[in-house]
Amino acid sequence: MFRRQMMAMMVAMLTLFPLTAYADARVTAASALVDTMISDLETFLATDTGDESARTAEIDRVLNTYFDMDSITRFSAGQYWRAASGEQKTEYGSLFREVLCGTIVRNFDQLQGLAYTADAATAKGDKFVIVSGTFTDTTGQRPAVKVNWRVLTREGAAPKVFDIEIENLSLLVTQKQENVAVIRKNKGEFVALIDAMKDRLANPVHNDS
Repeated sequence: MFRRQMMAMMVAMLTLFPLTAYADARVTAASALVDTMISDLETFLATDTGDESARTAEIDRVLNTYFDMDSITRFSAGQYWRAASGEQKTEYGSLFREVLCGTIVRNFDQLQGLAYTADAATAKGDKFVIVSGTFTDTTGQRPAVKVNWRVLTREGAAPKVFDIEIENLSLLVTQKQENVAVIRKNKGEFVALIDAMKDRLANPVHNDS
């Protein structure tokens, strides 16, 4: 009886071990992704001249390299994404990316003087890892800000950032709520969201303030 119990326990442990090892590997990969991204940005900031085209190119590269823009784009449109035509999805994806990139570039100066400290990283389910950290202002003029990077970790695929939480507020969920509200105000017409993105591009200062 005792032998059977021990055998059962050993089998259970051996079965669990690969899952634990996989989770640990995901956490390590997600943490490395965020660390590398921060390092890349710090390198650019160290030589930043304020040139807008150079900043735009850098942010575009960061989005391409470290973020799952396809998943982010789909999520940001909520349930209305499925009802959109292929042409609408393509146009919205392009506009959404342009708006996002432009917003970051216009606020790029706020990145100067920030120092990042990595904190803990924790697996959430079988798809996500939450990588936590803190931004502090080296001049002491701004309060420290807690940030969580929600990293998508699919088996067989490179990890990518899916969402950023600032002081536990999800930027992607907030954007999704705003987008869904726009569509609902216009009787479920996806084109209304496309028009809203075009308006943000035409009036960036007003809409980002």
